[in-house]
Amino acid sequence: MGMQDEEYMRQLSLGIDSAFDILVFRYHKPLFGYVYRLLNDEKLAEDIVQETFLKIYQQGQKGFIPDQFKPWMYKIATNTCKDYWRKPVSRLEYVTDKDLKAKEQVYQIIDHQLERQWMVESLNKLSMDYRTVLYLRFYQDLKYTEIALALDISINTVKTRIARGLKQLGNILAEDERKGVEENK
Repeated sequence: MGMQDEEYMRQLSLGIDSAFDILVFRYHKPLFGYVYRLLNDEKLAEDIVQETFLKIYQQGQKGFIPDQFKPWMYKIATNTCKDYWRKPVSRLEYVTDKDLKAKEQVYQIIDHQLERQWMVESLNKLSMDYRTVLYLRFYQDLKYTEIALALDISINTVKTRIARGLKQLGNILAEDERKGVEENK
């Protein structure tokens, strides 16, 4: 296990630019994967990743060292993406036990199908709020606490959005499957 990300930020704040290269090397690929899935546009994703790293670099030069680098980095990236989206109106959200049961089933589907194109297409039918939490959870492997930090929402909201997002995703997948069956008759 090498040095922690926060330690590289500390070095950057001391003017050691090579520390920044290591962060870019470490996170360029996962960050690009995340942003690309959100925006579905390679060129734009690359621009946003560059912009995210630029902001990280500038913050480091000012001497800012985040408590947890990863959530902070995803927060910057998500906010940079948000400039390109129209913000959906989020309503109050509640979760029921039934939602949680449905969630377990969809979890298993997601785990097996993460890299499939149809999975990404289905996820992209969800609202931005649901999409971001699901991508951060399943593709970037962030913990609930890290997602809460990255998106500036409470852990409860994270859990609710994941449950709701998975429920909607389940409906979309079921709908697509039903259509598929009808087309193959």
